[in-house]
Amino acid sequence: MKTRKALPRKLEKEIYQQFGSKCPFCGEQDVTTLQVHHIVSHAKVQRHDAKNLLLTCANCHQKIENGAIPSDDVHAAKLQVEKGETLPKQSKPESGSNVISFSGSNTGIVANTINISNKSAAPRQGPISGTVGSDLVLRNYAKYLIDRYHEFKKAEVGKGAMKYALLYDGVKRKFGAKWDHLPVEAFDGLVDYLQKRIDDTRLGKARKAQGSRNYSSFVEHRAKVK
Repeated sequence: MKTRKALPRKLEKEIYQQFGSKCPFCGEQDVTTLQVHHIVSHAKVQRHDAKNLLLTCANCHQKIENGAIPSDDVHAAKLQVEKGETLPKQSKPESGSNVISFSGSNTGIVANTINISNKSAAPRQGPISGTVGSDLVLRNYAKYLIDRYHEFKKAEVGKGAMKYALLYDGVKRKFGAKWDHLPVEAFDGLVDYLQKRIDDTRLGKARKAQGSRNYSSFVEHRAKVK
């Protein structure tokens, strides 16, 4: 059996830069969920080629694999960035953290109003060591299940009635902490909880009754995103 070679770091960096470190389908910019996807599977081409690589988040990656995102859309997204039509990144004021605005008129006497704001963004806290959030593989699968639940629940109640916080609050009540702050030892329990929540949705029950699977297993998901 031929061993698959790892994606070269230089090529991976090139794809991240090409897509502006952003998923072209949902706009996700959290680098811990972004992944490089082979448009035509590596099993078929047996090589890593920049023209065949796409940046996507874990959730949209799964949707591509499931066919929820059509192959035409995948090829269109790649073509778009190759033409230099990447989504714009969030911009910061060139003047730094100080913003000065002027209003009024000046007729020889200084009559301008100057408003100065000096707001500095709080430093973003990185993942806590030893937690689900600090392990990229565990985090990606948990996030995939969370997104899967919301996808199934939205089909049940409609987009306007969605309350995304309910699932996160449920995790806090059951485990005593946010899902990504749970210790890695609690990962299996978190997975069981999230999978049960998916299976208990109306769509989840209907799919199970038809013999369809509601989600990939941890092993399957890990193999797909490699």
